[in-house]
Amino acid sequence: MDTKLAKNYTIIFLLILNILLFFLSFLLEEKYKITKEQEKTIIAYLEKENIKIYADIPKKYEPMPQISMKKTKHDDLALQNIFFKNNIDLIRTEKFEDTIFKQGEKTLRINNLFIYFQDLEIKENFKYNRENSLNIAESYMKPLEQIYGKMYLDRVIEEEDYFFISYIQKIENYKIFNNVLNVKIYKDGKIKIYFNNYQKTDIISEKINICSVDEALYTFSKEIKNLIPDSEIYIRDIDLGYYLKMDNENITFSFYPYYRFYIKGNEMPFYVNAYTNSFEYETTIINAEEIFY
Repeated sequence: MDTKLAKNYTIIFLLILNILLFFLSFLLEEKYKITKEQEKTIIAYLEKENIKIYADIPKKYEPMPQISMKKTKHDDLALQNIFFKNNIDLIRTEKFEDTIFKQGEKTLRINNLFIYFQDLEIKENFKYNRENSLNIAESYMKPLEQIYGKMYLDRVIEEEDYFFISYIQKIENYKIFNNVLNVKIYKDGKIKIYFNNYQKTDIISEKINICSVDEALYTFSKEIKNLIPDSEIYIRDIDLGYYLKMDNENITFSFYPYYRFYIKGNEMPFYVNAYTNSFEYETTIINAEEIFY
């Protein structure tokens, strides 16, 4: 047998195989991607419903598995060192399942679900601007990142009297909506921080088909109009990731794919379950933060 000819046939076969695999991959990718026509249709429908989108729309909706994670056990001493510069007049108390540190106008509350910190000291000549607010937020994010893992800047919003800066964690390029660090920097220098974290990710199902973003937007539009009737609604953020609707009784928590929506004038996100295309929203964070008010 002519070895040179056989080698040429092998090369040709491999080239054809690579081309076929390329087109197969392309077709599969296009299968789970909304078309421009779908995008135009849903945007036109939303505008008729007095809902406007000022955000990038996630185009892909490839199947996603269900995952599970465990609640992180916090190191009180490590957190104390992050939020307090020294131990002078630092008071530690226990209240139910909470560990509370207090030093002057600063309070740190640690429990099995969340971490809260507030510094209510008014700073004279405080530089209230986006750059300084980001620097302050990063000064808390960096040491927390060393303990809990990589964080990514998610949102920077300027409200009437404070900057809201949010960091988030990811798995397989998908955001974990529950793994967040939210920092509020007020005009007078006050600071409020909310932090939540889960660890040890485990994939517990095969990849399951999810609904497309236009389907999720249709569901969202119907439900948000029931909650906020007779008002123009501006969607300022849409993304796809993993979300856990709170269940305090479990040790291991199941996370499902969700579309997350933020609207203008509301800090609370709204969700659409990407498996079931059902609308949900969570008020746990807002209610829990009221502990400092």
